[in-house]
Amino acid sequence: MTWANRITIFRIVLIPIFLGTLLYYSASERHGAPDERLRWLAFGIFLVAAISDGVDGYLARHCNQRTKLGAVLDPTADKLLAFTALLSLSLIPFQGIPTFPLWFPLLVISRDVILAVGAFLLHYFHHTVEVRPHWTGKVSTVFVFAAICAVLLNLPWVNILCWIGGLFTLASTVFYVRDGIAQFNAGDHSKPH
Repeated sequence: MTWANRITIFRIVLIPIFLGTLLYYSASERHGAPDERLRWLAFGIFLVAAISDGVDGYLARHCNQRTKLGAVLDPTADKLLAFTALLSLSLIPFQGIPTFPLWFPLLVISRDVILAVGAFLLHYFHHTVEVRPHWTGKVSTVFVFAAICAVLLNLPWVNILCWIGGLFTLASTVFYVRDGIAQFNAGDHSKPH
């Protein structure tokens, strides 16, 4: 197993620890004695997980550690981390930190569901799917992760980051859907497999 894959698996292991830490923090708030160490620990866990995404990607690209397993695990870990953070920071009742407006996680998750359905249809009818990352998707991820950090740090810019992240999420959705339609139209999709 490559180091890139080990780091990705480490990121997946951090996700339930991050969620558990947030749940304990929320419980401490409800009992009238917020344990701020738990909020900072949750931030630290999220930050390590987010940084590990860049590290495993760097190792995979620059150290010849690309694998089929990594091609599946890495985006899965990314989505699990983002979805867990977005949903928990939207649905868990917190008193000392802001929560996300519900439209924000729904928008981000909807984009990924649309892309997954599109990839399935392309694969089913066209047999190949060429994944072409676009800069709007990368910028969207940066703003989503920045918004998560802003919530955990109780910073005042959460709404601004949500709006910017939301706009880039919409832009990336439009780009990826157009790209998927172009791939579909360019291929032989007469014989589903």
